[in-house]
Amino acid sequence: MNRIMIVKDITDIKRINLHLHTNVSDGALSPAKLIKRSQEIGLDLISITDHDTADAYKQLPDNLMPLRILPGMEISSQHHGNDVHILAYGYDITNKILMEMTEMYLIGRRERAIKMIALLAKLGMEISLEEVIAVAGSRELIVRPHIAQILVARGYCQSKNEAFDKYIGNFKPAFVSKPEVSVAEALSVIHQAGGLAVIAHPGKLFKASYLEEFITLGIDGIEVWHPDHYQWEIDNFIALAQKNGLYMTGGSDFHGEQDRHNLFDAVPVPQVVLNSVNSLWKEYQCRAKSR
Repeated sequence: MNRIMIVKDITDIKRINLHLHTNVSDGALSPAKLIKRSQEIGLDLISITDHDTADAYKQLPDNLMPLRILPGMEISSQHHGNDVHILAYGYDITNKILMEMTEMYLIGRRERAIKMIALLAKLGMEISLEEVIAVAGSRELIVRPHIAQILVARGYCQSKNEAFDKYIGNFKPAFVSKPEVSVAEALSVIHQAGGLAVIAHPGKLFKASYLEEFITLGIDGIEVWHPDHYQWEIDNFIALAQKNGLYMTGGSDFHGEQDRHNLFDAVPVPQVVLNSVNSLWKEYQCRAKSR
C-alpha cells in the first residue's frame, strides 16, 4: 500500500488510547461520559472499540474538540478454534457488509446467552435473560462478563473471575461457543468497509506463531502496547511490524474503574509507535475524504 502521502507532519498527536470500551458492549461508561473523561484527561486521539458493534458512535456528543476520534470496533473471530480479536479502525460505519456481520453477532450472542442460562439452571444457578439484558447496555449485546456480573449479584460467585473459572469460561460446564467468523473472513469485511485491521493484544494469542500467519492473510497492523504485554513482547512486536511494514498501535483495553490494571489514561507507547499512530490517523483522513 502506498503511504508516501502521509509521512509528513506526523507529530501532532501525542496522547493516545486506541482501545476503549463503553456500556454499549461490556464497559462501564456511556459514550458521552467516556468522551468527557477523554477531554478531561487531555487525550489527543482515542478509539472506542466496543465488541462487535459501532453503536457507540451514534451516541457521541456534538462537542468533541480538541479530541480526535478514530472509528473503531473490536471484532471477534476464530483461528483453529481459538479466539482472535481484531481491532477495525477507520471503517465506514454505514457499510452494509459490516452491519450484517454485527447483526449476526447481536442475534448469535443472545441465543448463546439463552443456552448458557439453561445450563446454569441445571447446575442450580437460576438467573434470567431479563437480568442479563438489564446490564448489557443499550445495544443489548450480551457478552459473558454480563452473565458473570449477575452470578456475582445473585451470590453464586464471589467474583467474575470465579464465574469464568468454574462455570462460563472456555469449555467449562456452562460454556457455549459464540458465533464467529474466521480471521480471513473478518479481514475481508473490515477491508470491504474501508477499514484497517489491527490484531488486538497479540501477546494473548493461543500461539505466538499465529501472528505470522495473520501477516500473510493481510493484516494492516499490530496492537504493540497493551497492559498485558511484557516489555520483551513489545520490543518483538515493534520489530515484527517494522519488518513487515505494519502499523503499530496501543491501548489500555479500558472497561471500567473496577479494573485497576486496564487504566483509562494516555498509554505510554514509545515514540516509534506514536509516529505510526500519527501515520494511521493521516491515512484514515485520506480515506474518509475519498468516500
